[in-house]
Amino acid sequence: MSKPLNPPVPKGRITRGTIIFGIVGTMIVGAYAAVAITQWEPATAAHDELPASVRSSPGGYRSYHFWHVGYHGGK
Repeated sequence: MSKPLNPPVPKGRITRGTIIFGIVGTMIVGAYAAVAITQWEPATAAHDELPASVRSSPGGYRSYHFWHVGYHGGK
């Protein structure tokens, strides 16, 4: 009779730490899923509306000229 190519590997025991880790991990993932489904936010900031004249003025709030000024190189 020949030797087996792969000897049997003993299975690891499930310890108390493994069970606790699994329970805590399941609770964290479940809480994250619940928050994602309900779209709950712990704190919401009050948003103000900016007038269109401020948004569209040259050099104003996030205008084209704010992001694209000067020479940027290239071909």
